[in-house]
Amino acid sequence: MERLGLFLSFLCAIHCLTMPFVVFFAPYILGSLAFSAKIEWLLVLSSFGLAAYILILDYQKHKRLKPLYFLALALALKVLEVSWGSSSYNWIFGVLLGGSVAYAYWVNYKHKTACTCKMKAS
Repeated sequence: MERLGLFLSFLCAIHCLTMPFVVFFAPYILGSLAFSAKIEWLLVLSSFGLAAYILILDYQKHKRLKPLYFLALALALKVLEVSWGSSSYNWIFGVLLGGSVAYAYWVNYKHKTACTCKMKAS
């Protein structure tokens, strides 16, 4: 599950990084399914939802809040992006959101591997 979550957050970040280049070099791709608002929201919601599920379960086991702080940062960035409404900077918010979720997974992984408790890791 964590690998899937990490993959989705990196996929989101890559999607947001490549968008400006694809838009500049291939304008006909804009109308395609790959860069539609539905796909963007699908990536954001699936990545964030899976991360929230995994990180909250691991918090209950290990009582480490740091990964949840980065997940909250990702949510705050998405709320800021939506409330700002300027599409010129959406790719920056997307990269920061994907990076925050990926970093939350990484911090969580470090906590779990360093844990000395006898609980079964997910």
